[in-house]
Amino acid sequence: MIKPIRTVFVLLALGGLFWACGKSDDETVKEAEDEVFAIHDEVMPLIDDVMKLRKRVKARITTLDSTKAAGSASTTLRIDEERDQAQRIVRNLSEADSLMMNWMDQYKTDTIAKLPSEDALRYLDGQKEKITDVKAKITGSLTEAGQYLQKK
Repeated sequence: MIKPIRTVFVLLALGGLFWACGKSDDETVKEAEDEVFAIHDEVMPLIDDVMKLRKRVKARITTLDSTKAAGSASTTLRIDEERDQAQRIVRNLSEADSLMMNWMDQYKTDTIAKLPSEDALRYLDGQKEKITDVKAKITGSLTEAGQYLQKK
C-alpha cells in the first residue's frame, strides 16, 4: 500500500520539476512580477479607507479638544490619554499611506526588462517583501483605527 503512494508522490514531484524546468526565464520573471502586483492590487484600494479613517480620527481629535476646554480635571486627563491614542493612530495611517506612495515611486518596471533574469528575480523578491510589509502596515493601521472608532 505504501509503495503505490510513494510512486505517485515521486511521479508528481518529477512532473513538477520538469514543468518548472520547461519555463523560460521571461515566464518566471513575469510570474514573479505578477505576484508582486497581485499584492499591490489587493492593497491599493485600501488607501481610500486609510484616508477616510484618518479624516474621521482627526475629527475625533477636534471633538476631544472642544470637550477638554469645558471639562473638569479628571475629564481632562482621560481626554488627553484618548487624544494621544488618536494622534498615534493618525500617524500610523499617514505612515501606511506614505509607505504605499514611496513603494510606487521607487518601483522600476522598465528596469526589470533590462536586467538579467537572475537579477530581475532578486529585485522582484525584494519588492515582494517590501509590498508585503506595506500591506501589513496598511491593514494593521486600518484595523487599529476601526477598533478605535467603534468604541467611541
